[in-house]
Amino acid sequence: MRSKWVFVAWAILAAPLLQAQRQEDVIMRAMKDELARSMSQLQLPQMEKPYFLAYRVQDITQHEISATLGSLTSSSGPPVRSRLIGVELRVGDYSLDNTNFFSMRSFSGGAMFGGIEQGSLDDNYAQIRREFWLTTDKEYKQALENLSAKRAALKGRGGNENIPDFSKETPVTVNEPSAAVVTPNLGELESTARDLSTVFRSAPEIDRSSVAIRYSDVYTRYVNSEGTSFTRSEPLIKLEVTAQTQAADGLPISDSFEVYVRNPAEMPSRDALRARVQQMSASIVKLRSASSLDRYNGPVLFEGAAAGEIFLQQFGSRLATARTPASDNPQFEMVFDQMLDRLGGPPLQDKVGARILPSFISVRDNPSQATFNGVALLGSSPVDDDGVKTRETVLVDRGVLKNLLASRVPVRGILQSTGSRRGWGALPSNIFVTSEKTMPADELRKELLRLAKERGLDYALVVRRVGAGSQESLLEMARQMASAQNNSQSIPEVYKLYSDGHEEPLRGVRISDLPAESFKEIVATGGSPVLYSDELMPRLNSLLSMGLSSGGNLPVVSCVSPALLFEEVSFAKSEGPFPPTPVSPSPLAQK
Repeated sequence: MRSKWVFVAWAILAAPLLQAQRQEDVIMRAMKDELARSMSQLQLPQMEKPYFLAYRVQDITQHEISATLGSLTSSSGPPVRSRLIGVELRVGDYSLDNTNFFSMRSFSGGAMFGGIEQGSLDDNYAQIRREFWLTTDKEYKQALENLSAKRAALKGRGGNENIPDFSKETPVTVNEPSAAVVTPNLGELESTARDLSTVFRSAPEIDRSSVAIRYSDVYTRYVNSEGTSFTRSEPLIKLEVTAQTQAADGLPISDSFEVYVRNPAEMPSRDALRARVQQMSASIVKLRSASSLDRYNGPVLFEGAAAGEIFLQQFGSRLATARTPASDNPQFEMVFDQMLDRLGGPPLQDKVGARILPSFISVRDNPSQATFNGVALLGSSPVDDDGVKTRETVLVDRGVLKNLLASRVPVRGILQSTGSRRGWGALPSNIFVTSEKTMPADELRKELLRLAKERGLDYALVVRRVGAGSQESLLEMARQMASAQNNSQSIPEVYKLYSDGHEEPLRGVRISDLPAESFKEIVATGGSPVLYSDELMPRLNSLLSMGLSSGGNLPVVSCVSPALLFEEVSFAKSEGPFPPTPVSPSPLAQK
């Protein structure tokens, strides 16, 4: 009798999973059938057939909530569902095909969002095949045009390296059921946003504040003509708290923090989040009357999460390969490289084999590691977005750059994928910075002050938060490229540390110069690594690649790093003009 009830209970629990699997089979079957038909029949007279074809379906469920001062400002209601289909089609062969090319005449050539269409939500076999048929037909004709233009552009060029356009990789099959996703309680998320946002009621000096929560689940189905197929679920909950105010002189002061988790069970407790918001609120109010400085050149200690934050900002995306596309306009490649320089410099392809960090520091990327000290790492996955099996990659060994992360788009010296395509191109997943020269926290501070004294300085700087996220938005990137100067946001948590141990907060200061080359000047590290996770913007090169990102979301990268002590970092005062302060005080200040 007991076994009978166990079976009945199992059947009830398994029914949604089995139903999801049957529906999934309809979609995958339609994708595989249409892909096989396209590979066998798709060919215009006297023209080449595709040599590679990949289909992707992304089912996206999203819900967004925001609140301020205890009141909801938006809630998308029931989760919004959408479906994107993607077609990646290559004509030619692995050595030379229609990709890695940008046509100025047609403003296309594997351009951003190529091959992506909105799909129907119903799991209708015929409709799914029809959608892929139409998109494939369009991409095939465009691919032929691009390949012809690319061959004409490359004809007669001298001295070009013969780098293949696509790498050959071992086919894999990975299946992950969508039923594994745990949908959060949306009412609980709304309650959390309201509750946390009420903290700012007691801080009338803060002009604007917001608590935003975004839940998304991207379930991907992928199949290609080489025999690879995978299904993968990527749920994500992002909680973001922001606050803004101004000092008496108009200087904008802002701070924010983000929390990323895969499922509701991993979210910090409500009390812990509230305490963090209260700390941020008190800190930002205190900064309104803090001192500033004109400039600083000297030793700086990045403590706690700030170490991983600065490492991702200045080093993260440069540890991945990126390929400047060829073009039918000779000036395009030069302008493109100049744009990359303004956005943090090119990748480190030319530095493989050279020392880029101190000899006591090593760096590895490991998407196969799921947790660190019991906390989930958000870059973990069995396969990348190309369907290539992920694996650990040693990037820097005792200061020497040994390898870079790569997708299936080869670059000079790196011709095979490391299983690192995330979204539009190669990106880190879980970065681990390890050191053979560690110090306890108090010894590290003593060393910081000793270096400052050698410079004749009365104090040194300690940074606990860099702020503004690991990467700026596309809009901000465009603003920087058009601007004569890169006026980054002020750092929200930077302190003067004096020899007697006391600290003074600073406002309105920013890092004026910290290129990747400066990381060779790290002189020591802490002994207790800290986990930091954030979204990472792909390099501009990657935006011209083919295929889909994770439903429009930026990939989240986890970085585990000890505190980093730099011998020299340059800081400068944030420059105006600043917006005027409010004429009258906030009504929250009235009692």
